[in-house]
Amino acid sequence: MKSGNTLPPGILIRKFRGEDLEVVKQLVDTVIKISYREAYPQEAIDYFLLFHSAENIREDADRGCTFVLETDRIVGTGTLLGLEIKRVFIDPSFHRHGLGMLLIEALEHEALQSGIRKISLAASLPSKQFYDTLGYVTECRTFIPIQNGERLEYFSMIKNLG
Repeated sequence: MKSGNTLPPGILIRKFRGEDLEVVKQLVDTVIKISYREAYPQEAIDYFLLFHSAENIREDADRGCTFVLETDRIVGTGTLLGLEIKRVFIDPSFHRHGLGMLLIEALEHEALQSGIRKISLAASLPSKQFYDTLGYVTECRTFIPIQNGERLEYFSMIKNLG
């Protein structure tokens, strides 16, 4: 993995391995429960938790390219699946340290290596500003209807890679 920025000492970005599944699932669940509680109703949080099941994490890793961000433990993950970046989660205690940006750069580099020049993603309400700063452009704000008449709102975003 090549990155435009240097990884801080003690940080490693590597490809997901099968034995990472349980830790990655716990990380994803923790981030959803902490980072989404101010932006989404409980029904949306429940939807996210089901959507990011262990089975879906494993399937996407098998079909695409999933990276983990590791210190003494896994603190981040992200997946490139076809033309889409999916499931980017960073442990909240590591937010605003530039690690999410490094993970996105690794995924974008992987896309470029695969000949992909335009990438898309679905940004949650809390993550939209992060993707804005990385050059992603909002195509539309949309939603998925969920239980009890609630809506899971998100942004469809794209970026030209080169």
